[in-house]
Amino acid sequence: MKRTFDFLDSVLTSPSPSFSGGELRKKWTVNGRSPFILLLLLFLLMFSCGSKTDELTPIIGPEKAQFRGNSIGDKYENVLKNAQRDNAVPSDEGVLTCEFKVDDSDLMVRYEFDQQELYAIQADIFFADTATLNSFEKNLVERYNKQFGEVEIDGGFLVWKQRQSGTEVEYALADESIEFGQPKLSLTIYNFD
Repeated sequence: MKRTFDFLDSVLTSPSPSFSGGELRKKWTVNGRSPFILLLLLFLLMFSCGSKTDELTPIIGPEKAQFRGNSIGDKYENVLKNAQRDNAVPSDEGVLTCEFKVDDSDLMVRYEFDQQELYAIQADIFFADTATLNSFEKNLVERYNKQFGEVEIDGGFLVWKQRQSGTEVEYALADESIEFGQPKLSLTIYNFD
């Protein structure tokens, strides 16, 4: 860090044909230090610490909805509109299916409707490798614990319950990698009432 400061300090104080670095330094110093250098060092420090990327939002969507902009109780037309970007294929049985890729993950999503309202979301998420699955699962568990309280374990599933507008919604997450022979998480969100 000291070498970086010394280098930048020497650049600002070295003579130049177009301006005098010494004059610039006199105009732009605070307690003998250049604010430019301090700001540059602060900027470098912020970005060198490795900011944590959000790996949940591209797959799950923002926290305001339950899955990719959709929530239990949403009308069929709204879910269909939101799912168009995900290659939505409607069926006559009140089911909307989507198959698509996000980064290195493949998703197969099934939206089920009861009387034109979203009743259940089943998402199968296939990851490129186990490390990516583990990181995603850890972040999702943290998000759900923060939103819905501490996770419960029920029959091999991680389960959270949310009461909204008089309806209980259950979230169930399972690692099905062994059964499928590749890194895979299954997420089910459904009306529990």
